[in-house]
Amino acid sequence: MRRMISATLLGLLATTPAFAQSFEPGVYLSADIGRASISSKYADNSGDATLSAAAGYQYTPNFGFEVYTRGLSLNPFRGVFAPAGYYPDTHYGIAALGTAHLDQHFRLYGRVGIGRTSMKGNRTGMADRDETDPIFGVGVGYGFNRNWSLNLEASYLTKTDVSLVTFGVRYQF
Repeated sequence: MRRMISATLLGLLATTPAFAQSFEPGVYLSADIGRASISSKYADNSGDATLSAAAGYQYTPNFGFEVYTRGLSLNPFRGVFAPAGYYPDTHYGIAALGTAHLDQHFRLYGRVGIGRTSMKGNRTGMADRDETDPIFGVGVGYGFNRNWSLNLEASYLTKTDVSLVTFGVRYQF
């Protein structure tokens, strides 16, 4: 899977959009809403809502990076028979994004990054802890103009086994 993602990102970086001459690098802000799910015996896998925000810089038409934060909103099992353990609650990090422009509006992108996931205990006596967590993702975007675009993305936090599907808006200055 990692080889497939690496090959996809290299392919994205190798493409050159037809409108590269009009590109202007810049800072952007984005906000997303979506669903988070996990495969864990310590947290409910009901597909809870997730919110995220990011600030980034688009260096070239095909490469940028961002710092981001995500609230995973995963709830621990309710009940006395659930085993004591930890579940992911929030995640923040930095990611590199490779982009392939399909035309003047549509783009495909890939995400590779690293971050910290806050792990909450499902018992009151358990202290919270943090995990270093790689993230991989792919997405599609539609740009209305140079500044505004919409994004749909699927991401995966590898160490904590969290899958995310998000939809959001991005504004580039």
